[in-house]
Amino acid sequence: MELLVSLASIGLIVFVINQYVLPFNYLKKIDQQSINDDRYCVIDVRDYVSAHRSPFPSAENIPLSYLPRALKERFDCSKEIVLVSDDVRGARIAAKMMRKKNFKSIYYTRAC
Repeated sequence: MELLVSLASIGLIVFVINQYVLPFNYLKKIDQQSINDDRYCVIDVRDYVSAHRSPFPSAENIPLSYLPRALKERFDCSKEIVLVSDDVRGARIAAKMMRKKNFKSIYYTRAC
């Protein structure tokens, strides 16, 4: 019984680290002023309505719910990635998806 509780505790710790700690290691915050088109591919992961109301300059709008399909079908970028999101949670989820596709440097900025 003690072994089962120990294994469950270890499993829970591993889950928490994978879901909440590791994504912050490869997701870095960047200022909007330092984003230029030559160095970054800018992806706006907000929904269509939010992106239309306050567009981010030079960003391609791919809502978070459509991102897995876009990564499979059409998205190809050899530059560093900047994610535009309303909150860190959305950027973290998008970064996790992109990390599976071997994008190394992923940054995020909050939309105004």
